Amino acid sequence: MIKTCRSDFSYTEIEKQMPFRSLFSLFFVTLLMNLFFIQAMRAYVPGVYVAIFHVVFGENILQNMLVLLTLIFFFLPGLTPVICKKIKKRQLMFFSIYIIAIVRLLMAFNLPSIWQVICSGIIIAFYGFYMSTFFTLWIKEENKIQISHKITLFFVSFSSAILIDYCIRTIGFTQDISLLTSGLIADWQITQYFWLIFQIPLSISCIYIAYKHFPRFSERRGGEDLKEKNNFFKSYYLLIFIGIGIFLFFQFSLFFYPNAIAQYTLTSHFFNNILNIIAVMVVILVVIYIKVELLTNMKIFTVLNGVLLVSLFLFLFLGKIMTYFSSILISITLVIMYLDLYSLIILMTRINFKWVKVKSISNIITISYLFYIMFLILHIFTTDWAYTIEAFQNQGPLILFLAGILFSISSLCSMIINNKKEVKRNG
Repeated sequence: MIKTCRSDFSYTEIEKQMPFRSLFSLFFVTLLMNLFFIQAMRAYVPGVYVAIFHVVFGENILQNMLVLLTLIFFFLPGLTPVICKKIKKRQLMFFSIYIIAIVRLLMAFNLPSIWQVICSGIIIAFYGFYMSTFFTLWIKEENKIQISHKITLFFVSFSSAILIDYCIRTIGFTQDISLLTSGLIADWQITQYFWLIFQIPLSISCIYIAYKHFPRFSERRGGEDLKEKNNFFKSYYLLIFIGIGIFLFFQFSLFFYPNAIAQYTLTSHFFNNILNIIAVMVVILVVIYIKVELLTNMKIFTVLNGVLLVSLFLFLFLGKIMTYFSSILISITLVIMYLDLYSLIILMTRINFKWVKVKSISNIITISYLFYIMFLILHIFTTDWAYTIEAFQNQGPLILFLAGILFSISSLCSMIINNKKEVKRNG
């Protein structure tokens, strides 16, 4: 039974298909790109909150309007295909790595708030460029590595980046030692400066390893997949956009902030952060050791999403009654959401549209950002801006639960459509 469920994914086997240095560089650089993106998003969103607040109340309007204009950075990845007509995808990928590493280092120097937001936005935009080009080149690279194993390797690097981020914030207590250094002198904030010391070699090593050892993917022209003729399957892509966007919304509105979970459950920040760390570790082990076919099995997928919604409901509406048990439930929800994301990425590899083209990946990233922003603004009206529209007051749990329902529906429906597509193709 164990042998039938166990995945054949093996880092050693992949290493046989690629030089060790190239494979290590691919994993290491991608992990750092994900980590820097996570940190940039967590720096960017609070900056926009503050800017909107000041604009509404007429304070420093010009400066804060400049901050709001940086929202355009979320949509720049959509220009990736246009840029790739001028330069090669491989060149844009390396350029994005260098820019992200350099800008992330600048952020560690305690820049003024407006420059912090601008730098964060630049990282977000170039992360979109990097992911669009890297995913395209990595998936299309002609070698004997299975596509599912390529996706697993990327997903493990993404989950590992989140795991590192959680650990950093555990060390930093409720503070975030991975972001800006503090301007205050208090002893407990001196730990903030350690990240600056750490960021310098981190950025330098990222640039050096990428330059020396990152795989030089081939850029074979032609041979693209054909366009899907059946319009019925176009909804498939929309569902994936929605799913990834809502996943980002949950991460950056709830799961990346153990203090927010603590408020729902009346538990401690440390306890919730440790649970999140355990949850991400479980996800990494599952995707490495469990077969993809088992994770995408329709019956198992449906049961998991049912558990997701029940756990999310109990956490949001009975969290203060169930306290520590509800914290455990939301960690279960976190695990299932990551598995749903993993399944969505796996499903994308089966699309006979043109997703392997840089245009499709950039569209996924850009439209997912759009859905993330939509739900983020909606949630803000129930929390920070609750005083503006009375009907939204105290509706935060409801908005989160509705988002959870939509996330599960998008994941389940995309799986159903994929199965119908497979049946049609085989029939």
